[in-house]
Amino acid sequence: MILANPWLLLILIPFLILFFVWREKKFLGYSSFYHVREPAGFKKIVTKLPKPIFFGAVFLAVIAISHPQTKYYKEETTLRGREIVLSIDTSFSMTGTAIETIKKIVGDFIKKRPNDLIGITIFGTDAALIVIPTMETQLLERSLERVQASQVGYQTSIGEGLFTSITALFEKEMGRKFTIKELRKGINKEYLDDYAISFVKEMEKRQVIKNKLIVLFTDGIYNIGISPDRPLRLLKRMGIKAYVVAVKASDVTGVDPEVAAQHIEELKEAVESTGGKYFHAENFEEVARFYDEIDSIEKDKIVIETVSKKKDLFVYPTIASLFFLLVSIFIENVWIRIP
Repeated sequence: MILANPWLLLILIPFLILFFVWREKKFLGYSSFYHVREPAGFKKIVTKLPKPIFFGAVFLAVIAISHPQTKYYKEETTLRGREIVLSIDTSFSMTGTAIETIKKIVGDFIKKRPNDLIGITIFGTDAALIVIPTMETQLLERSLERVQASQVGYQTSIGEGLFTSITALFEKEMGRKFTIKELRKGINKEYLDDYAISFVKEMEKRQVIKNKLIVLFTDGIYNIGISPDRPLRLLKRMGIKAYVVAVKASDVTGVDPEVAAQHIEELKEAVESTGGKYFHAENFEEVARFYDEIDSIEKDKIVIETVSKKKDLFVYPTIASLFFLLVSIFIENVWIRIP
């Protein structure tokens, strides 16, 4: 417990002086000395209590006006939901109907999940986080409207898009201890190094992995940057599922169909290794299955807001002070007059 106004305790000084110099006056409640008897036994003890009880009441009253409070404590606002990052391919191969198809699916997805935290990343030659996971549907919709092909470069780096999405999921937990740059280095072609393993173990220790997932919206063709296998290997080790909603590359981009098919198959295998699935955006039934698949994922506690608060405690000494005062008055004016 702390006092918001501790200087008010100085009020007690004159009362302490009064406590030691106060002399009780004898009170005669009868017209004749014949009826006056010196209190004895328990009653004698009780008659000496009004003075300390009264000063106890004063002490508690001063404590009350000094505004006692608890120390700061954290209060969390929570609900049950999922934390999802939607990673949208905005490379040149998504020009035209491809990007519009993806934006429509993403828009519908956002509207159907008011209780999930949703973030948006985009990737092309580079990758960018445009909305951190939030429940503000209007913010997500406005941000989605501004997404367009070639927004962050003409080429496609799915790996960078995945790493940026991982950063979005764990931005709060990474702090100064972990950086996405070092984490990227820690995922080799065949294994995770000690840095990456320590990151995974730290996230498991904090119990912040459950109910998180990443959804890629892409044509599946990558031609720059690290292979998507590397970030997907990290997600697999953490038990986080990745899903792909694939759209056919725009015809105007001149993508080699054989190369596209090979990349799509590789991405499909890597995604399915995490426990996720691959869906085709042009197939309405598959899109519906995609929605159902996300709905089937177990919800977990999500901390929406953490606020530091203090709890006022002045009511407790106030009530105690009034009680002491009433007891003192009762003893002084009623108890000692009882024969």
